[in-house]
Amino acid sequence: MRRGARRVYNRRHRLSYRSTITRVPSRNELPALLNARGLLGRGAEIGVKTGRYSDELLSSWQGEELISIDPWLSAEPDEYVDRSNVSQDEFERYYEITQERLARHGNRSSIWRVTSVEATERVPDHSFDFVYIDARHDYDSVMEDLAAWCCKVRSGGILAGHDYVDGDLPQGEFHVKSAVDEFFGRRQIPVHSTEGPSAVELFPSWIVEVPEEGIPRARSVERDVPSLLGEEYAQAGDAQHDQSR
Repeated sequence: MRRGARRVYNRRHRLSYRSTITRVPSRNELPALLNARGLLGRGAEIGVKTGRYSDELLSSWQGEELISIDPWLSAEPDEYVDRSNVSQDEFERYYEITQERLARHGNRSSIWRVTSVEATERVPDHSFDFVYIDARHDYDSVMEDLAAWCCKVRSGGILAGHDYVDGDLPQGEFHVKSAVDEFFGRRQIPVHSTEGPSAVELFPSWIVEVPEEGIPRARSVERDVPSLLGEEYAQAGDAQHDQSR
């Protein structure tokens, strides 16, 4: 099915979005889900690259402000094995493209050039209507992002993210699904997966509805993960996470 036709087909469950997230077929329907639920305040995309998905959100979502967050910072190839880990010159080009692409949205668009965790220091707890995470794909980084952002979304809001897969893929080493399932499984919060791969989404997205009691502030990965895996893992994690993402 061609991309345009698939987008039209994906609209088939929109009447259900107010009551359930389980029929959202792809991430291009996230704006419709947010609109249907009246989640029209502030939101964020974590991991922006060239701003293409931020632009899509701002074009279809009726909310007040989207904050697009990315450090646009290269890592050593052996530190982060991922096709998205390009040279610093290329990241500078991505940043310029993002600025140009999102400029048309005026005050509804804000761009923060900081790491995911640094950005959370600027955000009060339970203040965002949604957060969409599309940053690093390794297990530790996904857990770090989830721990940092889980308490920033209000009750009834949406916490979601891209690339809900595991594996040594052509795009890099992905461990998003295992991290997401573990994080929310511990908290007994259901995770919905979209239908990817499809013409509009290579890999599925994951979507979580924040429960009425909210998601409490999580401990850091260094303190949270070792409770399951032991102190040996903790010592290795401490050394790695002392470095800023």
